[in-house]
Amino acid sequence: MKHATSLDPLAENAVIAACALADAAGPERWSAGAVEDAATALEVLAGALSELSPEAAELLEVIPAAVAALRERVEHAPTAAVPARRADAATDPAVLSTGLRRALTAHSLTGHRVHQLGPALLTITLDAAHAQALAVLLAARRELPRQAPAAEDEPRWGAGPAETAAASLAVALAAYGPGTYARVLASGQVTAGLSPMAARQVTEALNTRPAPSAPSSRPRRRGLGHGWKGIDASR
Repeated sequence: MKHATSLDPLAENAVIAACALADAAGPERWSAGAVEDAATALEVLAGALSELSPEAAELLEVIPAAVAALRERVEHAPTAAVPARRADAATDPAVLSTGLRRALTAHSLTGHRVHQLGPALLTITLDAAHAQALAVLLAARRELPRQAPAAEDEPRWGAGPAETAAASLAVALAAYGPGTYARVLASGQVTAGLSPMAARQVTEALNTRPAPSAPSSRPRRRGLGHGWKGIDASR
C-alpha cells in the first residue's frame, strides 16, 4: 500500500490512546460526553478503513449503524451503556492488567505497557531487551517441552534484536495457551497479545519462585593442595 509507512506512527498512537481509554474505563465511569467522543472516534476510524477497498467498506458498513444505535440508547437511558460489574475477580480485566503489571515490575521489566483490548485480549508492550528477558523467564518457569516456532516466526530469528526477541517471546507464550502472539511495532518495541487465561497463567508463572536446584553430589574443589581429599600426595 502506498504511504503505509507514514501512517504507522499515527495508527500506533491511535491504538495507544484507545488502550489508555479502555484501561481507565469501567463500571459507572462513562459519561454521556465520553461515550459520544469514543463513538465518534470509532466511526471516524471505520470510515478511514472503509477506503481500503470496496470489500472493506462492505465489512465496516455496520459500524455507523451500530454507533447511531448506541448514541440513541445512551441518550434515552445512559445507564444502559454501563456494563455490569464482573462477579469473578479472576477474569476482571482490571485485576488481570494490574496483576500482570506488578509481576513484570517485580522482575525489573520496567517501561512496559499493559492494555486490555476488549474482554478477550490483553497486550504487553516492551522494549526488545525486556521482551527477550521475559521470554527467558517464561520458558524457565514452564515445565513443558520447548515449543517449536511457528512457520511465520522462523524468518525473524536473527533478523535483528527486536525481531529475534519477538520470535523468542512468541515461542515462550505458546506454552501458556492458544491465541498468543508477539510482533514488532513501528517504534521498534515488541508487543505481545494474550487471552485472559494466558495472562493469568503468565502472571502466576512470574509470581512463582523457581524450584531450587538440587545440590551437586560431587565435592567442591577448593584447591589442589596436599590437603585436598581424593588426591594421593604420594604420587
